[in-house]
Amino acid sequence: MRKIREFLKNLMFSLSGNENYILYQNKLFTNQKIAVKHDRIRFIRRWITLPLNLNTQELKGEEFYLLLIHTDNIAHFFHDVFFPFYVQWRKNKKRVCVSIKGDRFQREFLESVIDPEQLIFLDYETPYSFSNLILTPEGRDLKIYPEYLNICREIRNVCFAKHGIIEARDKNLIYGRNELSRKNLLDIDQQFLKENNIEQVFLSKLSFRDYLSTLAQAKTFTYMVGAGVFNLLFLEPKVKVLEINPHRNNSWAQMFGMSNLCEFNVLVSQNLVNSSAATQDETILDSHVYFDAKIESAIKTLIASNN
Repeated sequence: MRKIREFLKNLMFSLSGNENYILYQNKLFTNQKIAVKHDRIRFIRRWITLPLNLNTQELKGEEFYLLLIHTDNIAHFFHDVFFPFYVQWRKNKKRVCVSIKGDRFQREFLESVIDPEQLIFLDYETPYSFSNLILTPEGRDLKIYPEYLNICREIRNVCFAKHGIIEARDKNLIYGRNELSRKNLLDIDQQFLKENNIEQVFLSKLSFRDYLSTLAQAKTFTYMVGAGVFNLLFLEPKVKVLEINPHRNNSWAQMFGMSNLCEFNVLVSQNLVNSSAATQDETILDSHVYFDAKIESAIKTLIASNN
């Protein structure tokens, strides 16, 4: 029954009303030509419309940006959707309609970069109608933007300033993703951490402000590959970073440009165990990695190079 109701609702939005744009969930019904690539928005062309009233929440008489990010992966959030949007928005600032399914961390990030008065957070299940929207493309490779490093640093500085955080980089941090379901750094030797003055952090458990405050203290940063590439945004060029990859080098930081924000190094480990929550096409790339002598040696080298 639910599927039937959804089908009828989508059919009505595709055929009824005279609005230029109707957004429902991840579907944008429009009679306008779409000239951008965006896989997260399903564009549905309205070729004909019937003069029927639609029960939508109206956001008319103004041009808005549409920022639709229905993913809890912070790397996809930043690389794929936010950064291409921000490059355009910072040159032509208007209010932004945001659909993020209520993700708290994403919301706090957005409210740190953009004045909250400029943000309108949408409910996923509510249909909205618009007179005009600015649609920005998806991306991934930040290097296609000539000023991407300066823009990344601009975002970092705005976030730190918003929360009154001063960078005081005097800690060696390690983030093993141990609170998550895949790509964990297993059996981290706590005695080794103590002897080498290394602090283990659990970043995904923190509010955005506490997250910023933690990374503002990093003079070295060791982390497991994954969505944590976003963490590099809040480092600075002199911070020494070690990214641990299972099986082979699959570093998004290097592929898409964020490795240039810091002094970046990669370690590839074959000391693996499968993750039951693997989602990659190559499931071995989602494996857990055992903390071992090879990693200990790389971390010691990282710390020594910073002294």
